[in-house]
Amino acid sequence: MKAYSKYIVLAVALFPLSGLAGTMQAEFENYEDFTDFSVYGLSETKTLRIFKAELEPVLEDLADKYLAEGETLNILFTDIDMAGDIQPWRNTSNADIRYVEAVYPPRLKFSYALQNADGETIMEGEESISDLGFQMNTIAPIRNRYMHFFYETTLLKDWMRKTFRDHEKS
Repeated sequence: MKAYSKYIVLAVALFPLSGLAGTMQAEFENYEDFTDFSVYGLSETKTLRIFKAELEPVLEDLADKYLAEGETLNILFTDIDMAGDIQPWRNTSNADIRYVEAVYPPRLKFSYALQNADGETIMEGEESISDLGFQMNTIAPIRNRYMHFFYETTLLKDWMRKTFRDHEKS
């Protein structure tokens, strides 16, 4: 038992360091009117629940990587056009299959505001991003077949990397 006690003390001492990042929050404006926002033909409301569930761990990871303690990045999505397209005429028995082809890249439109610990806005803007080479992205990890928004979250990760790589994490 004594041999493990120093490792337990070390783990307890390091645990608070994991909370030294900022936070990211996402909101969705008029998601019912997004260009293409449906998984398996589900309603936009049900699709939003799925998107939020897949987006949450991505936001936590990005906050840990790019934001300093006390900073908050608020993102307001105003449009999402998912990668691929639903083409019911291609398969009448499964009309809700999404065909992911290069001519249907993912597109995200959003505004963002980065605030410091005092609530002052230190960076803000509006973005309309897309990746025409989304299927050839060698930086992205192997796609999880159960992840519905893989291409969209990868697009957001890439934007964060490009936008905040020079942002100092104090």
